[in-house]
Amino acid sequence: MMDAPARTAVPASAGDAGLRPGDIEIVWRRLISFMDEAMTTMIRTAYSTTIRESRDLTVVLFDPRGRAIAECTSANASFIGTLPRSMQAFLKAHPAAEWRAGDCVITNDPWIGAGHLQDITMASPVFLGSDLFGFALIAAHGPDIGGGLYSALSREVFEEGLRIPICHYARAGVRDPLVRDFIVSNVRVPEKVIGDLEGMAACVEKAGRQVRGLAQSMTPARYLACADEIVRRSEAAMRAAIREIPNGVYRSELTTSGLEEPIRIACTVTVADDAIGVDYSGTTGAQRFGINVPLCYTYAHTVYPLKCILAPEIPNNHGTLTPLAVSAPEGCVLNPQFPAPVSARHLTGQFLSAAVFLALAECIPDRIMAESGVTRPQLVFSGKTREGERFVEHIFMVSGLGARSVADGPNALCFPANTTCTPIEIIEALTTLRIECKELVPDSGGTGQWRGGCGQRMAVRNASGEPIQLSVLAELTHRGARGLFGGLEGRPAVITLDGKSIPDKALIDFPPQSVLVVESAGGGGFGAADRRDAAAADCDLREGYVST
Repeated sequence: MMDAPARTAVPASAGDAGLRPGDIEIVWRRLISFMDEAMTTMIRTAYSTTIRESRDLTVVLFDPRGRAIAECTSANASFIGTLPRSMQAFLKAHPAAEWRAGDCVITNDPWIGAGHLQDITMASPVFLGSDLFGFALIAAHGPDIGGGLYSALSREVFEEGLRIPICHYARAGVRDPLVRDFIVSNVRVPEKVIGDLEGMAACVEKAGRQVRGLAQSMTPARYLACADEIVRRSEAAMRAAIREIPNGVYRSELTTSGLEEPIRIACTVTVADDAIGVDYSGTTGAQRFGINVPLCYTYAHTVYPLKCILAPEIPNNHGTLTPLAVSAPEGCVLNPQFPAPVSARHLTGQFLSAAVFLALAECIPDRIMAESGVTRPQLVFSGKTREGERFVEHIFMVSGLGARSVADGPNALCFPANTTCTPIEIIEALTTLRIECKELVPDSGGTGQWRGGCGQRMAVRNASGEPIQLSVLAELTHRGARGLFGGLEGRPAVITLDGKSIPDKALIDFPPQSVLVVESAGGGGFGAADRRDAAAADCDLREGYVST
């Protein structure tokens, strides 16, 4: 006997549902807390340090139409923008009527997921009886996805690992053994990859269970009416914030070091009443190596800085994104076509925040910040432990942030991503690496009325007797982070192996007892240095942020 098709719950209007303004606020905050609790479930059950320690993940709740309603408060900037597009792709492949309770659908396709194969996205429906009234989604960065080690040097997406099409990881709560076996057979650390996937399934189940309980307590129609109001009010607030910016067309350009050639990012921001469009016409064409950026990731790292500027206090959802449009010409580095290599898409895509800020600096200088020392260096190590077991570990470093019109740039933070650093003790326990230094880099922040944040120095020794495979993923070694309004640029990133400079995008053997030293870039300064407060300058010297 076949299951009856899922029935989409129908919302009442806010008035018909008898909702008061306070009811909507309470429900909204509860939904956000549910996503936070689901994220905690993922962190506590994850096998890999990329999730458990570095927290490279995001959990989002959607309504039956695929509109984002609530997300966890410590969401990664990229997933905020990519998950709504993933949800629409899931619904296109599997319309609402096909979903069943307990289903888990996954993909890591870069063009419909999060921009590269390392991030897996999972969706699960939320039912109350036969009524479908939402979906819980998670995107998370796994430790490995096969192929060549995670690097920028791939020439096609086929080299970058296993590409999982939209498929069922579980049907009605039952795992698909073929999908599981296919993944296990293609990755270096299968127990960690599958362990993370099981954690993801637990995460979306936790989110769904809590949302279901809330909907049951207030009836699905009233719950969906609240969801509609959340979206409506958020969109109205976002449009009101846009109207505060003068209409006009604002432009900026910046470069990244690229691989074979510098990458030119041309950004045009058009403010028209209560909507903003951002276009990247004039940007360098797609590259032969894996620093291309699928449009989903371009979108994510364009709307994120706009949201920070316009309405930072409004929780992210479908309404906050509706007034924002992003475009890039097909075939450029910000909109490559399959099968372009995209593994290290963040090395280009994370510069888009700076491009947007720079474009809007002339009209809202008090809201933006100077360029930050992005992208923070990322190191990937693959070797064997002292017990002979395989490891693949990621070290996410941090960098100096750009200064603002009212404050110095923070030292050693991750921007625009929202990951954290795995503790040294855990890295050393899980690998044959020894961290010999982890400290701020003095004089790395750009000087100005407001100083740019300091970068970070880390020295890593291969303490084993065998070579370890090493991938370096870094940027901003060719120039410093740009200052604004007279502020000076920050210090560029520096990468050396045994005292000799190596490329910022490399896939090499890390010899036994060799030492890798990475200094991340500092942030740009804001305002002329001769306007800096004397007490602040004395504090910089006392704290070691500057040497003279």
